[in-house]
Amino acid sequence: MSGVPIRCVLSDCDGVIVDSEVMAEEVLADVLASVFDRSDIRSLTRDLFGMRVIEIIAAVERLLDKPLSEEHRRALQHRIDAEVAERATAMPGMFDTYRALGRPVAVVSNSARHRLRRSVERAGLLDWLDPHIYSAEDVGRPKPAPDAYLHAARQLGVPPAECLVIEDSATGVRAGCAAGMRVVGFLGGSHVFSDHGDRLRAAGAVAVFARMSELPALIAVLENGYREPHVD
Repeated sequence: MSGVPIRCVLSDCDGVIVDSEVMAEEVLADVLASVFDRSDIRSLTRDLFGMRVIEIIAAVERLLDKPLSEEHRRALQHRIDAEVAERATAMPGMFDTYRALGRPVAVVSNSARHRLRRSVERAGLLDWLDPHIYSAEDVGRPKPAPDAYLHAARQLGVPPAECLVIEDSATGVRAGCAAGMRVVGFLGGSHVFSDHGDRLRAAGAVAVFARMSELPALIAVLENGYREPHVD
C-alpha cells in the first residue's frame, strides 16, 4: 500500500486503550472457577484470548459439558464485565499519543457495549471519541469477522485501505486484515509475552510496536509503504 495515506486510526480497547487483559483474565478465571468448581480454569481459557466474555463462558461450558441457562450465562457476563470496566486503567502514553495524531480515532472492540464505554471513560477518552465507539454488539458478528471494523470505517467515511488498525490479539489482527485494512500489533500491555509479536505478525500484522510514543513515526513509515520483513 505504498503511497496510500492513513486517514483514521481504529483502535481495539482492552490491551490497547486500557491495560486490562491480565486483570480481566484474573476476574474471568475467579468467577468461572467458582461457578464450575474447577481449579484448572486458567488452562482451559488460555487459548480463548480475544474472544468475547459470553463466548468464553460458552466455550468453557462445552469443554466441561456443563451447560448453563441463558439467564445464568448473561448474569456472569455482566458480573465479569462490570468488575473489569471499573478496574481498568489507561495504557501509559495512550491519551496524549492518540490526541496528537491529527486523525480521527475510533474504538472497535469485541467487548459488550456497557463495558466498552465505561473502559473508554476511565481512560479519559469518552468525550473526545464519542460517538465513534463500536462494539461487536453493534454489528452482530464479532472479531475475527471484519464486520465491526468495516462498520467503523463506514461511519467515519474512510475507505478500508486508508484505515490503520491497532490490535493486541491475533483475533483482532485477523479481523482488521479481513476488512482490507493495515494492521499493527501493540505489545505494550502487561499481558504480552516474548513471542506475542511473532503471533501477531503471523496473523497478518505489518509491524509491531511496544510504546505508544512510537506510533506517530510508525504511521509515517507505513504511509511510505514500509512493511517489516516476515521470516517463515
